[in-house]
Amino acid sequence: MTRFIIPALPCARTTAGKIDRTKPLRPKLVGYYTKGARPNWTRMNEYHAWKDHVREHAPAGLPQPAQGQPVRVDIWCWFADGTHNDPENVRKGIVDALYPKGDKFVFGYHHFPQYDPQNPRVEVEVNL
Repeated sequence: MTRFIIPALPCARTTAGKIDRTKPLRPKLVGYYTKGARPNWTRMNEYHAWKDHVREHAPAGLPQPAQGQPVRVDIWCWFADGTHNDPENVRKGIVDALYPKGDKFVFGYHHFPQYDPQNPRVEVEVNL
């Protein structure tokens, strides 16, 4: 078992889908994003930054999933406040960051949202 913490990513606030530079950054646990028919480039860039942030905080040597050797990834989210992403989507983004070659043999769950305004974060547990 491997446990590690991913601190919240400082993100720009947006107004009507555009970055609002007049407002301070806010700590955010970023959820999964997929480009739809009308992409939100600001949101997509934030998601790519989140995946880089996850990889920076993940320890080396995590087990790699394979057929017959699935990997379990469980997460606990501590959000800054009640306005936040779905924890299931936060988990999906973390799995995408940890296993960019595919997550076909990755399973696990997310726990109910918790709140810590002073230290928003995700605790991750990876098991074979």
